Amino acid sequence: MSKKTARILIIAIIVNLSFIVLYIHINPTLAAPDEPADIQNKQETLAPNEQWEMIQKRQEELNAKEVQLKELEMQVDEKIKRLEELEASIKKEVEAYKIESDARVRHLVKIYSSIKPKAAASLMDRLDINVAVEVFINMKGDAAGAILSYMETKKAATISRMLATYKGSLN
Repeated sequence: MSKKTARILIIAIIVNLSFIVLYIHINPTLAAPDEPADIQNKQETLAPNEQWEMIQKRQEELNAKEVQLKELEMQVDEKIKRLEELEASIKKEVEAYKIESDARVRHLVKIYSSIKPKAAASLMDRLDINVAVEVFINMKGDAAGAILSYMETKKAATISRMLATYKGSLN
């Protein structure tokens, strides 16, 4: 490239940069891209008192939205409180059910422990498997073993497997 061509190229770049700077200076919307052009144009054409009214109107809208949010927050807090009360009530009922269920299982244990193993096995074969496991868990090992030996083989095997992996809840 010749010196003359390089000089022309540099002059062209300088002229283009000058036009860009002039354009940015004349068109300030490029200098402030955060604010939408229509809002900026409105503000440029509005008198200061009109701009102040516009700002006050925005502030009132924000205040109204803040009041709405506070009301919604109060409603959510009330619902959370009601849900917590409901949860506590349900926990009480579940605990009462567990106590009653445990009492029933202890009663069944007494019944099955007091009858002959063969007769108990016949009855246990007809019981729900989860109930049978609960009864066997609470029964003395001798009585449980004697009853299991008279039970149907498949059911006795299933109960034994469940007893081996029992972790406090069958559900």
